[in-house]
Amino acid sequence: MKLRVPDYYYDFKCIGGDCTDSCCIGWELDIDEDSYEAYKKVEGSFGDRLRESMVDGSDEEDECNTFRLKDGRCPFLNEKNLCDIYINLGEKSLCKVCTEYPRFTVEYENTREKSMALSCEVVGRLLFSREDEIKFIWKEIPDEVIYEESLPMFVDEIEYIRDKSIAILQDRTRDIYERISDFLSFVSKAQEIINEGGEDDDLPRMIAELKPVCNNDGKASFDAFFEEVCYLLGELYVLGEEWVEVFARFKSELSKEVLEEFEKCRKENKMLDIWYENLMVYFVFRYFTKGVYDCDVISRAKFAFLGFFSIRGIAALRYRDNLKFDIDDMIVSAKAYSKEVEHSEGNIAYLMEEFLFSEEFEIANLQAVIKRRY
Repeated sequence: MKLRVPDYYYDFKCIGGDCTDSCCIGWELDIDEDSYEAYKKVEGSFGDRLRESMVDGSDEEDECNTFRLKDGRCPFLNEKNLCDIYINLGEKSLCKVCTEYPRFTVEYENTREKSMALSCEVVGRLLFSREDEIKFIWKEIPDEVIYEESLPMFVDEIEYIRDKSIAILQDRTRDIYERISDFLSFVSKAQEIINEGGEDDDLPRMIAELKPVCNNDGKASFDAFFEEVCYLLGELYVLGEEWVEVFARFKSELSKEVLEEFEKCRKENKMLDIWYENLMVYFVFRYFTKGVYDCDVISRAKFAFLGFFSIRGIAALRYRDNLKFDIDDMIVSAKAYSKEVEHSEGNIAYLMEEFLFSEEFEIANLQAVIKRRY
C-alpha cells in the first residue's frame, strides 16, 4: 500500500496546553466503540469519573457515544489545558478522534492519503510559514484491507487532474489570480472529458493535452456573487459560536471596497501570494481524490475557490481593523473557516450539491470574479 502525505506532515507536533484554541474546547467529542468499551472497564475513582462523563450514543439521535462537556470543555481537560486521560491511562488510551486530529485520511484502491486540517493553529503555521512550494511524498506501508463503499473510477485520471492542478497553482512565474483562473478552467475541461467517457486509454492523453482557457463570458457582479456566497455559508450547520460572530461580520461588513483595499497588502506583504497558493494547494490535495467515488472534480474545484474567497474575505476584515496583516492573521482567518466547514461531512455534502445548481458558481463567473480581483 502507498501512503502519500504533504511534506510538512511529519513536522506536526501538538503543543498541548500552549495552544490558544484547544481542540478539546467547543467541540462535540465522539468516542469510538473500542474506546467506549475500554473506558467502561477502567477501575477505581478515575474509572468512575470516565463513566459519569460518557453519554451512551444508543440514546442519542446520531447514535454516537460522546463525552458530556462542562462549560464547553472536555471534562478531562484540566486547568493546565492538559488531558487527564493521557496523564492517567497513557497515550494509547485516547479515543480515535483525539489520536487522529488534526489528521484526515482518504483511502482508495491501494492508496492512503493523509492531510491535516487548518482548524489547528499548528497546521496553519506549518502551511503558512514556508516560502518554498509544498511537495508531496510517499512511501510503501504494509498492505491493509480498504473497505470501499463503492467502486473507485477513473483513479489514474483523477490523480493526474489533482497533480496537474497543483502544478498550475504552483507556477510562480505567473500572477496567483491567473493561476487560480487557469486551475478552474483546466478542471472544468477535464470534467467534461470524464463526463463524455470514451476509451479508457484515450482519457489520460485527452486530459494531459488540455490547455487552460480563460472564459470571458462570465457575468458575475460582486453583489450577486457575494449574495450567493453568503447564502451558502448561511445555510451551514453551525458547529461553534465563534463562527456565528465571524459570519455575521463577513455578511454585513465585507464589500468590494474592503477587498480592493486589502489588495494593497499584496504589495506590502510578499508572502500573501504564497499563502494564497498554499491555501489552494491544501484544498486540492485534501479533497480531489475523493472524486474517485463520484467522478466529480468540478464541485471540489468550486469548493476550493469558496474556501479561498471566504478566508480572503475574513482576512480582509482583519486587515481593515488592524491596518496590518501577518502570518498570525492568516492562521486565524483560515482556522475560523476550517473549523466551521471542514469538520462537518453534512456541511461539505451540502455545498457540493449546491455547486451543481448555482449559476453564480459557474466556472465563467468564478473566472470573472478572479479577473476583477473581488
